[in-house]
This record gives sequence, structure tokens and C-alpha cells, in this order.
Amino acid sequence: MHSVLRRALALAAGVLLLAGCAADSAPDGSDASSSGGMATIQVPAGGSTSDGVLCIGYTEADGFNPYLVNSSLVAQNAGLVFENLVEITPEIDLEYRLAQNIVSTGNQVIITPRSGCTFADGSPVTAEDLLASLQAAQASAMYGGRFANVTGMRLQNDTVVLDLAAPDSLFAYLCDIPVMKAGETGLSAPTASGRYTYGDGADQLVANPRAPFGAGEGPAEIRLWPVSGYDELVSSFSQGSVNLYDAISDSDAAGSMTSQQSFYRTNELIYLGVNSTSEKPLLATATGRVALSRMTDRRKLAQESFYSRAYPATGIVNSFYPCVRDAQVISADADTAELPALMAALGYTLDPMTGYYADASGARLEVQLLVYTGSVYKRYAANLLRQQWGEAGVYVQIVEQDNFDQYKEQVLSGQFELYIGEVKLYNNMDITPFLTGGALSMGLAQSEELLAARDAFRLDTAAAGTLEQTFAALMPLVPLVWQNGTVVCSRDVTGVSASVSGVFYSLANLAVA
Repeated sequence: MHSVLRRALALAAGVLLLAGCAADSAPDGSDASSSGGMATIQVPAGGSTSDGVLCIGYTEADGFNPYLVNSSLVAQNAGLVFENLVEITPEIDLEYRLAQNIVSTGNQVIITPRSGCTFADGSPVTAEDLLASLQAAQASAMYGGRFANVTGMRLQNDTVVLDLAAPDSLFAYLCDIPVMKAGETGLSAPTASGRYTYGDGADQLVANPRAPFGAGEGPAEIRLWPVSGYDELVSSFSQGSVNLYDAISDSDAAGSMTSQQSFYRTNELIYLGVNSTSEKPLLATATGRVALSRMTDRRKLAQESFYSRAYPATGIVNSFYPCVRDAQVISADADTAELPALMAALGYTLDPMTGYYADASGARLEVQLLVYTGSVYKRYAANLLRQQWGEAGVYVQIVEQDNFDQYKEQVLSGQFELYIGEVKLYNNMDITPFLTGGALSMGLAQSEELLAARDAFRLDTAAAGTLEQTFAALMPLVPLVWQNGTVVCSRDVTGVSASVSGVFYSLANLAVA
């Protein structure tokens, strides 16, 4: 039920997941098991009946074109049939594919197609194809939101030129979209441009010998298993008909006796919304919000509340983006050395008898933390925050809400002191949802200084450090963790390499026993 609610909250500035459900060594030093690796569970005999063939779910009525159908399954399978303009690697680096280069300067973006690439039928990939694909993406329900800033597209000297309403220094990160032939973007099964093409039967994909990238990697054949939707996909996995799928809810991502999991980094931010209209200095002032942040041990939240299915959020930009890897100043661990001075500046004194801070009237400092109980991970996070902040001297009352619509209404109307929220930011790290007029701005402290830092970052990634420092000083919200995506596999599948761009980022090591 909750996964349905999550999918229903798509917004123009990003996908709002106010309290949604549900990789090498991280820059912040988080446990390497939390990302990029396979969490293997020992299982008894049984499991997938795929006989050494990769079997994935497929809805025939929806086809393979994500420009026509807003379906995560269609987008997953499109990653096999079509090559993208760019890919975002598991390490959140940018990898150019059918785009040779993407240059964003001011309010204009120029995309140069890679020469020498062909579709499965041997016809060349041209700038016209790139333009048609971008136009189809902007018009689609699946990708339209990310291109809301684009005001015009045109061909110019064998390149594609895009006009933007506002600068976007990370625009290239939005271009992990499939490339199709001009004139075929309205078909359910356009000519393949990727690693696989359509087999003789309706139940299989076969390797594309003309694949511009990854040719010869992965299985020679992929079997398609008919499903009517996500619920049947999960059921088919349980029955052994499918041996891999991308989980979209907490319960589906949980381990079982017949499965293993592979995690990949995403831009889903779990954060604390702070109501700055409160009369409590801890919430109303930047000093107070910084104090809350320093009481918080993000590493423990990731490891204990999210069972290593997340990694610490040490800034407002995902810490793996190259532009901020050495620029973030928020600690992954609790940092309480200066807490007594910060609390004293706010007018609070520590009561040695109770271990809690008190205000000028002697009343115990208490805060209310709103959490949607339909998310197990966030419920655990709320309890761990209560423990961490309690040890630091702040009493926390958890306000549980089991009705998601009511929880959402409380957040959007500002009926909270603190809440645990979740938002899927676009890959260009646009923080507009949190700024004045944004979908998640209710109650959050607003600042012209932060807005100016955001605008400078959108103009040039070199300003990322200034954005991070400005954000850390003002702390309108408290970033907690970035949640990982989860690919669930049967025990006979190994070598899964997924990224925020897709489940099948690389097939080089994928094997089915």
C-alpha cells in the first residue's frame, strides 16, 4: 500500500517521498557493505527455476518505451534495449555514452552526438535522434519533470542546443535517458540502440552485435516473463519464475531465505524537517539547528536504523558527486564538543539532576518528532534519534502517525516541530523543493544567502563548496542519510552492477548459475 502512495507523490521539482519506504568505500568512511556490494543470504535447496538464464518481468501491453508508459519496470527493461545519452556510474560519476559531450553554459546546453554509433539495424545514431529522444522525454510522464527547466530545443550544426529558464551546471546528470530513432519515439518497441534487441519470440531479448557499449557482455539471451504489474512481479520472483527485480518498498527489499540483495546509491534524501516558526530557539535559530545536527550520529542511523541500506548525508548535495567530495563540512558522526557553548548561547542550561537542558524558566527542553509509522526504517530512525538527542540533553517526544495522508497533510500545513521526511532529488541536485515556494518549504527557514549560493552553484559547480558551507551554517533542514536502492536477486544470480541510472548499469560480471 505504501509503495503506491510513494509513486503517487510525483512533483515538478522532484519526487516527494515525505516518509517513503524503503558500493565501495564511501568518502565519509561509512561501512562499505552499505553500497555497491551483494548482501548474500545462505539458503537451502530451491529458489529460481531459471536453468541458468536471466529471467526478468515484462508487461507486453506496456512494451519497452518509457516515453509512453510511466512504469519502473518498463524503464528497467529499457536499460537493456536502449543506450542512454549518459550513464551515472555506481560511484556517481558521469559517463558519456551516445552523447560525446554535454556542455552547460549559462542558460544554454549543447549536446554533441558520439560518432560511429549505430542502431541494431545498422543505421547511424544522429543528432536528429538525440533531439527526438529529448523531446519525447520532456513530453513524458516518466522524465518530464526533470526537464521542466528546458524552454526550447533545436538542431544546430550537428549538435542539439537546449535553452534553459535558469542555468544548470549539472544538467548533464539529467540526461541518462534512452536514445531512440527519430520517428519511433511513439512506438512501444522502437529499434534497439543498446546491448540487447528483440528475439524471434515475444518472450526473449538477444544480444545486439552492434551495441555501441558493452557488446558481448552479459548473457546471450534474457528471458521475459509476463507480469501484469509490480505485485505480480514480486510474486513471480517468489515462485522462481523471475530471478531479479528492483524493489520499491521496505517489505519487498527485505531479505528472505531464497534471495540476496545488491545495493546501489540513489539521490533519495532522508532528512529532518525543522519548523523555524517555533518559539523554541533550538528550532527557530540557525545555531539551534546546527546543535541538533551535531547531536546526530548519521553513521549509526545508516547502519542501525536502515540496516546499512543507507549512507550518511554530510551535506545538501550527495557526497559522492565529484564537485563536493572534498567540500562538505557536516560530520557523519556526532560532534558534541561545542554543544555546551551552543546551547548556552541559546539560553539553555543543563540540569545535572535530570541530564536534560532547561530553558530560562526552568522547563525541560522538549521537542516533538513526527514520523510515519508505515516505514519501519524511519520508525527505527526516530527511536535512535530520541536516544542520541536524549544522551545529549534534549528530550524527544515521538509523534506517530499511521495514516500517510494525514501525515502528509501535517507536514505540508506546518503542523509539526520536527518530522522525518524523504525526497527523491533529481540527479542535478536541485534543492528548489526546500526553498521559498517549493513543495517542501513549509516551516523551513528561508534565506537570501542560501538562495544566492544555490544560484551560484547552478551557474558553476565550482561554487559547490560555498553552497555546502552556507547550508551547514544555516541548516534549514537536517540531512540524515541517502537511502540506497535495492536489487533483489535469486541466489543463482551474481555480479549485479546497478546505479541510479538503472539496474543494468553493467553486465560485465553478471552470471546466472
